[in-house]
Amino acid sequence: MKKLYIVGAGGFGRELAAWINDLPSHARDWERQGFLDDNVDALKPFGNFAEVSPLVPHRVSDQNIYLCGIGSPAIKKKVVEPLLAQGAAFISFVHPRATIGDRVKLGRGVVICPECVLSCDIALGDFTMVNLRSTIGHDAKVGPWSTISAQCDLTGGVELGAEVFLGSRVSIIPGKKIGDGAIIGAGSTVMTNVPPHVTAVGNPARIL
Repeated sequence: MKKLYIVGAGGFGRELAAWINDLPSHARDWERQGFLDDNVDALKPFGNFAEVSPLVPHRVSDQNIYLCGIGSPAIKKKVVEPLLAQGAAFISFVHPRATIGDRVKLGRGVVICPECVLSCDIALGDFTMVNLRSTIGHDAKVGPWSTISAQCDLTGGVELGAEVFLGSRVSIIPGKKIGDGAIIGAGSTVMTNVPPHVTAVGNPARIL
């Protein structure tokens, strides 16, 4: 049986550790080994409930598999890419209480949390994270390394570029596009296209 490491022992990593416990035993072909994080004391305030090993000198092995528990797109990419270069096998995780419709394509390393709903004809790029109770409508596309925080609503035909970050409760009206590296502040409503590498906030969202 392979050993599963969660990369990142911060807040989302701890949430992910709880969510994977909801998988029935027959759906697991791995055993949880612990976390990888440069802060080996990351779990100390929480009772050291699992082992935390440093990212260096961790050695990738074909007996290990990995999940990414990092929310920030930039940090996620920075930490994960060296592991990929060593041949690390990242799996995707879909919580059993998520609803996934027809013709939904998931890249590697995708994480979909409880009570999310993905309707149909959707494509999520590698290492996309979709947090609690978010919804994604038909024909939506999400680029790699993006993070969709809790209770977001991406309606039909929405497109997110690579490394996009949506704060909690962001709503995007149909057909709008968010450029690479853009940040949308919590509670914002996106009613126009957003160019790359900007921060937009408000209702309607405006570029800072």
